[in-house]
Amino acid sequence: MQKRYFPFITLGWLALTLLLVGLSLFSDYNRLQKSLSSDAHFIYSSVYEKTYINEVLLQNFTVLVSARPDDVDAIRSFANEMRKRYPHIERLQIHHQAPPLTTGYGTTSQFNVNPDANSYNASFPIVFIEPLTPDTRYLLNKDLLSDPVFAETINFARRYHQPVASPPFTLNNNRSSYGLFLAFFDRNTAPDGNNLYIASLVINIASLLPSSSFLSENAIISLKDESGAILDQRFTSTNNEPMPHWLPILKEQRTINRFGQSFQLEIAQQFSPKNLSISQLVILLLCSIAVYLLLMAYLRQKVAAESEQSSIYSKLKDERQQLENRIHTRTQELRDQLIENRRLTHQVLAVQEKERRNLSRELHDELGQSLTAIRTDAKILKRIHPDENSLVNQTAESIDAIAQNIYDVTYGMMRTLRPSALDDLGLMDAIQECIVSNRFDEHGIILHTDFRGALNEMHEDYNITLFRLTQEAFSNIIKYAKAHNVWIDIHRTSQGQRKEISGDRLEVMISDDGIGFDIKQIAFKSGFGLIGMRERVRALGGNFKITNNHENGTRIVVIIPIHSESVTGVEASSISDPATPAEPVH
Repeated sequence: MQKRYFPFITLGWLALTLLLVGLSLFSDYNRLQKSLSSDAHFIYSSVYEKTYINEVLLQNFTVLVSARPDDVDAIRSFANEMRKRYPHIERLQIHHQAPPLTTGYGTTSQFNVNPDANSYNASFPIVFIEPLTPDTRYLLNKDLLSDPVFAETINFARRYHQPVASPPFTLNNNRSSYGLFLAFFDRNTAPDGNNLYIASLVINIASLLPSSSFLSENAIISLKDESGAILDQRFTSTNNEPMPHWLPILKEQRTINRFGQSFQLEIAQQFSPKNLSISQLVILLLCSIAVYLLLMAYLRQKVAAESEQSSIYSKLKDERQQLENRIHTRTQELRDQLIENRRLTHQVLAVQEKERRNLSRELHDELGQSLTAIRTDAKILKRIHPDENSLVNQTAESIDAIAQNIYDVTYGMMRTLRPSALDDLGLMDAIQECIVSNRFDEHGIILHTDFRGALNEMHEDYNITLFRLTQEAFSNIIKYAKAHNVWIDIHRTSQGQRKEISGDRLEVMISDDGIGFDIKQIAFKSGFGLIGMRERVRALGGNFKITNNHENGTRIVVIIPIHSESVTGVEASSISDPATPAEPVH
């Protein structure tokens, strides 16, 4: 951290502070919006309940009148009781359809006139009104169908027999009201134009809205008709105070269109400073300033510490560089030593094979000739003394048998040191000879072989390595494995890739189903058999792996690349990589 970054940190702090203040304001705005939505839902429920009550009252009124249209006292008593319980009902009225035709010309049915049709020019005078007072008596026998305010409403009610509300109108007491109409027939007679009635309720619109005492400050409730004209409003006590015009106004709208009554509710509230959580903003700003001061103090301390740390780091870097140089030098020395050790190992193996070949040749040439001469002399003695009971004949027979035994032992040693078939016939015949000499049948072992590829067309180093691997593996299996089956697969292939070795290569797998052993604890830690096998493979740049063969036995997998150049080049390329894997994989 450097001092030149401090102005950017300050700008970041200011931006973050403004963001937090904005989030706080948004939280207040959202809280006010939720409160407004809750108020709107309450008002909607209140108005909806009243409109529902109006429809139920109208239905009950029509049921009474349709059952007893002539019982004026019962109807008036019911209407009076309804007005006492529900003061928002200004009047209850009954209209009875009256055709313009006189009795002198007959009834409407005689002229095939449909009293429900709009073309039928009937009248609907008021025949009942409650309350019946001097102020309302003049409405009796008044035909509302001739009034433009009610004509369309009455025609709709007469045709569909469903509750329908009239447009708002003003009563004599200057109260804004609307009428709720429902047409019905006298249930005591067959439906026709002579017994068609319309019941209506005149409802005070101002009574639909609840009191504004529960509203927040600066809130307005508006009740509108379908066209959006304001029918009634409620104000809070402080909403007349001047407010800044740039502050947002929150609105919630609901629509009621049930029971023949259609209204629009709107509640609006202007966002004001009183709606803000001032204490929350003050705490937020104080915390932000405190955090900024602490951060700047920490950064100044950190800059000082970094300056000191940079000085110490520079010294440590120099010392580390010196240490890395020494480690690199030592690593290179160890790598060179490892390369030299592997080169010497390869030379030792080469010298060992050469000495074995020479020793095998000497045994064959010198001892073989001597044993042949001894057996020839013994046979001559047997011919001179043909009597089998003579001491000379018996001695000659014994000498011949001993010489033959010495020759067999010597021949076995010669094959162990250097199989002649490897030089005379090739790798495959040498391995077959090794298989025969190990007498697997006598040990109760079934051998499974799979040889593929041009195995007799390789350099001598590959041949002797494969032969020694096979020889050592067979020896260990017979001595320790107690196996019943042995598998040996030798493939020469150039397809695909195995263990990061591609191109022309040898893939060898030798496995058994014997008792196995703890590879981690024993392999490469006792004896030189497995170590010698591993080093021979490494000398040719190959990969040597020994694992447990599933549940029982042991498996050896060897992959050796075959190079066209001299073996010396192979040796150099193989020992130049000290990381060639050779340890057993578990």
